[in-house]
Amino acid sequence: MRGRDELARLARSFNTMLEALELSLRSQRQLVADASHELRTPLTTAKTNVEVLRRAELPKEEQEVILRDVSQQIDELALIVDNVVDLARGVEPNLEVEEVRLDLLAEQAVGRARRLSPGSKFTLDLEPCLVRGVPSRLERAIANLLDNACKWSPAEAPIEVKVSRGTVSVRDHGQGIDDADLPQVFDRFYRAPSARSLPGSGLGLAIVRQVAESYGGRVSVERPSDGGAMLRIELPCLDED
Repeated sequence: MRGRDELARLARSFNTMLEALELSLRSQRQLVADASHELRTPLTTAKTNVEVLRRAELPKEEQEVILRDVSQQIDELALIVDNVVDLARGVEPNLEVEEVRLDLLAEQAVGRARRLSPGSKFTLDLEPCLVRGVPSRLERAIANLLDNACKWSPAEAPIEVKVSRGTVSVRDHGQGIDDADLPQVFDRFYRAPSARSLPGSGLGLAIVRQVAESYGGRVSVERPSDGGAMLRIELPCLDED
């Protein structure tokens, strides 16, 4: 509706609301479709393994191998479900946004990563930095960056973690990211061909992007000239206001 009166403004606001709702519904449908596709493979594999155990008289050693496979597939299913729920839920309205020391959150996340990946080495360069967000979700985003780096960085090479002016950067010294994969690194369920044999759901970095954008920030990735990959989450820094 054209015009500048109150009715015209109301109509435009209503149309904007409907467009946002339609976009949200399309996004949710796509998430469900993608999740269904990703869940199908581990479900089928787990079912096949269980049927083999039921029908065949297998030596104990072979039974143990199949049971370990089933356990791994169940863990993979649980990870996918948890991440899908996290993405679908977005930022929960009952979680209070507050001022947060980003450098301290990064330090906590690195401490947790050291416990979970004792073979990985980390170097820290953390400047005091204040941002707004839900601490648990921000720490989850940083932890996902660290988890991604741990998958790729060789044991002898350190994972470099830096916090400065609202930005957390995590740099590994792995094989790097192909040009074709760079634009899709933070997409839901995207896994580069070289990553498909590694554990993961393909949702960890999508959650990083969702968290960053929900607090007015963004994510980025680059391939340093001397190898590896550097991933960043950039948030508005309150210290610069």
